[in-house]
Amino acid sequence: MKWGFILFFGMTLLSGSSYGADYIVDNTTYLQVFTPGGVQGTFTLNGTEHTLEDGDTFTFLEGIYDTVNMVINRTISLVASGTVQLNGVIDAIAPSSITGFSVNGTVNLRGNGCNLSSTNITGTLNITGNSSRVNDSRILNPASAVMVSGDNVTITSSYINGSASHGIVVNGRNARIQGNNITNSNGSGILIHGEGCLAEGNTIYLSGGDGVTSDASGASIIRNSISFNSGDGIRSSGNNSVITNNTVLRNNGTGIYSSGKNATINSNTVKYSGGDGIYVAGNGSTVQGCYVQNNTKNGIKITGSGCTVSSSYTYYNGENGIYSTGDNTSFRYVDSSFNARNGIYSSGKNASFFYITSASYNGENGILSTGPSASMQIILDVTSNSQNGVSSRGDNAYIWFVEVKKNGMNGIHSSGKNLYLSYVKNATNNTLSGINSTGINARILDVTVNLNRGNGIYSSGYNTTIAYFEAINNLGNGLWISGGRSYIFEGNTTSNRQNGVKVNGPDAILRSLNATDNTASGIAIYGKNAIIYNCTSMRNTDGVYGTASFRMILSRTSANRNCGVNARGTATIEQCTVYGNRYGIYAGGANSVIYSSSVSSNRGYGVYAAGSSATIYRNTVQSNGGDGITARGSYAKIYYNTANRNRGSGISSSSYRAVIAYNRASYNSYYGIYSSGKKTTLAKNSATGNRKRNIRRG
Repeated sequence: MKWGFILFFGMTLLSGSSYGADYIVDNTTYLQVFTPGGVQGTFTLNGTEHTLEDGDTFTFLEGIYDTVNMVINRTISLVASGTVQLNGVIDAIAPSSITGFSVNGTVNLRGNGCNLSSTNITGTLNITGNSSRVNDSRILNPASAVMVSGDNVTITSSYINGSASHGIVVNGRNARIQGNNITNSNGSGILIHGEGCLAEGNTIYLSGGDGVTSDASGASIIRNSISFNSGDGIRSSGNNSVITNNTVLRNNGTGIYSSGKNATINSNTVKYSGGDGIYVAGNGSTVQGCYVQNNTKNGIKITGSGCTVSSSYTYYNGENGIYSTGDNTSFRYVDSSFNARNGIYSSGKNASFFYITSASYNGENGILSTGPSASMQIILDVTSNSQNGVSSRGDNAYIWFVEVKKNGMNGIHSSGKNLYLSYVKNATNNTLSGINSTGINARILDVTVNLNRGNGIYSSGYNTTIAYFEAINNLGNGLWISGGRSYIFEGNTTSNRQNGVKVNGPDAILRSLNATDNTASGIAIYGKNAIIYNCTSMRNTDGVYGTASFRMILSRTSANRNCGVNARGTATIEQCTVYGNRYGIYAGGANSVIYSSSVSSNRGYGVYAAGSSATIYRNTVQSNGGDGITARGSYAKIYYNTANRNRGSGISSSSYRAVIAYNRASYNSYYGIYSSGKKTTLAKNSATGNRKRNIRRG
């Protein structure tokens, strides 16, 4: 076939329309058709005149076409046969189709519905027409970005390399940028300004700016691979953006930065960023199902309010796994472990933590919450953090169902007011305390603390309530209270290496506690005016030990290695049972009262009152290994007691000005009643069957 030969197929359809003609041109004859003023309506090829029709196709034969300046103003198709290099400008102002060329220059797709495919452009591509398509093309070393100004433009499966500016800039609405490879851009790989655009399945790397930048509302950035960019991986500031299923690796800035409202950031993998992994500054945004690891700063950073982080994993980040300063942030189904600082840090108001699957092996705390009114529910596997498992510093925290183990400081630490802590499944093997609460008005309920190297529970806040607890095998105290007006009830403290319960604060109330097998005292009182009600203390050194004033009511001490009750301050002991200890009750403080109690079967004395002005009234003291009742302090009052079958005297007093009256003392191994104190009053006592003498005044 000779150059310039015209192949024409005309076929009339039943509807009256016709298919276009096919023409073949070369690097000389194409000038008969294509001019800077547009495509000729009539043209001559190979001596034959033709009239141009919409739908015609022009096949360009292989060759180099220099100084090209084509304006395509008709709906036609241009197809390259072989290697066709066009040096110059192609300006498509009508909906034309261009396929298979190499262009060294500029291509402008200004007409609506233009199609460019399988074309290599060393230069610039501008798309201003609506609904234009670019497919399977290469744009190399453009002086400026691929500019998309038209709406509904599609760019697919293309390669863009070495742009002196951005790779693609989208100003039009609803563009589709899909499956492209964009590399070595001086600015961003893709820059989106138009609303409703989609960037999907692109590979973007080695950009001088961000991988993808978008300030448009409703942008969707999906399934892209974005890596080794000098700025952020993805940077979005438009509202209602969707950023999902992207792989974002080794970008110098933030992996994903989103500042628009109501962004959806789902199922992304973000690793090795030079800044934060994911940074969310927009209100109402959601981060879900993301894997965020090995980033230089925080895994996920939240500064917007009302945001949610759920079903995400943050590991090995250089600062915090999750860092949030926004109010009303929700953390759900999160695993945040092996981070250099905290697993989760939150300083905003009303933070909600729900079903945290793990916050472990972090360099500081597993969870650190400093904002007020935080809620934590179902916090699992908070293990082996260097500081606290959970640290709550804000007021009005609510914490329910927590498991904290092997942390370098406390299992749970709270310093805010009005803590409500309930159902701690296990706080075990922590270096300091299982639970440490320093704020006022704390409520700590239904907790288990064991095997901690410090105390099981330590509370220093005023007006604390601790109830329904188990404190077992801790190296310090099972429970240590130093704040005033604490209320402790319904708990078990067992096998702790110091005291079962230690109280330093004033005005504490202890009710229905069981303190057994502790190395020191079952209950130790150092704060004044404590009340011990309906408690049991067994197999400790002292059952109850006190240096300050306390009142003990309806309680039981037995089988303790030293005293059942060892009261060094003023004590009131009412209706208690003290049996099987080495010694029964020692009352060393002035004005102590021992009333209506049963003191029996202790290996030494039953009651020993060393302080002045003791009142010992209506007690049953029997079968003890020494004296039943001994009074050494002056002004003792010993009334209406029954002292039987003790191995020493029933009552033995050296008290000055004691009053011993209405007592019964029978079958004791020494005296029934013996008094050697000066100016003692003995009146209306009954003593029978005692081995030495029944009553003797010394």
